[in-house]
Amino acid sequence: MAKTKSLNFENLVIKFLNQNTSVKDLEQLLIELKKEENVKLFKSYIKTNYYSLYVVNNIDNKDIIKVIKSRIEAERRKSLRLNFIKKSFKYAAIFLIVLGLGYYINSTQNNIELKEKIVPKADDIVLETEDGDQLIIEKEEKNLKIDSKINLFQKSNKLVYDKDLKIETLVFHSLKVPYGKRFDVILSDNSRVYLNSGSILRYPIKFIDNQIREVFLEGEAFFEVSKDEKNIFRVNSNGINVEVYGTKFNFKNYSEDYVSDVVLVNGSVGISNSENNFVTKLSPGFKGSVDKENFEVETIKINTKIYTSWIDGQVIFRGESFNQIVKKLERLYNVTIINNNERISEELFNASIDTENEKIEDVLNYFNKIYNIEYQLFNNKIIIN
Repeated sequence: MAKTKSLNFENLVIKFLNQNTSVKDLEQLLIELKKEENVKLFKSYIKTNYYSLYVVNNIDNKDIIKVIKSRIEAERRKSLRLNFIKKSFKYAAIFLIVLGLGYYINSTQNNIELKEKIVPKADDIVLETEDGDQLIIEKEEKNLKIDSKINLFQKSNKLVYDKDLKIETLVFHSLKVPYGKRFDVILSDNSRVYLNSGSILRYPIKFIDNQIREVFLEGEAFFEVSKDEKNIFRVNSNGINVEVYGTKFNFKNYSEDYVSDVVLVNGSVGISNSENNFVTKLSPGFKGSVDKENFEVETIKINTKIYTSWIDGQVIFRGESFNQIVKKLERLYNVTIINNNERISEELFNASIDTENEKIEDVLNYFNKIYNIEYQLFNNKIIIN
């Protein structure tokens, strides 16, 4: 019986987020949210399925109730209007941007007006403008008109920026690529950036002449940088800087990693940090590993294919522990893996995965054949015993 009640409540939440609730549904949701365990479940569900959730736990329960009551009033008036706007009433400003419930509340002294907002889900590729507007990117060919001045072209899995755009100040966009997906950006100088799963790139829509071409990375990306002897190209990733003039290299710096890796395919790069001017230069075929705690850089000659094959849908593991592989699998397949099998946690493996054709079950079956592991798959959660 308890399980049935939980499912009924979850169905109410899903209907609410998809804007398919009736007045009766909304009233029932209000009743259910009087229970503290349901409030926690409500927040947990949204945190699992929606973007921009880093402050979800700070949301006041009263704000949740007020938004739902406003929805009830709006349904009764049947005056919902589907518009995308920038300003919002304070009740929804935190709640709706964070939870993505689809509405802004504009307040005046006498009335409240609800309007729909574009709501990215956790598995959406999202382009965010400097003003905070968000566009969901899907794989298709189309022109994206940001405003009267800014146009860009989307071709399948890449965005192409106009090199002839007439602006004189830096304007930034951010591209967010979730776990389980990849996407590319061709910048205004014709440099190409391949973004790996779980990564964010912040970049100018047009580089300004005689200024450093600087972009900001969280996660992992492969860069093909157009040569420009006058304007240095710099990638800044949480204080670690890579400067280039024209080259191909891979830069991996996920927040949960203790070490950041720079792999140079060709050309020349210099690695430094924002606190000192010491530069470690790499030659082609070398990897520079930066210890995030002390910023010491260790260089070693490597096979670059192992670190760059992901751009072609291949992931290669060489001498990596099972725990390291698990983290990468979570990014590749957008799953959560709980490993309870300590026996294989620190075992080292060599493996290759074709992410375009092999499912997560295929990968787990590979480990099952070697170590006879047991696993259970629940939606996007995997428990290994």
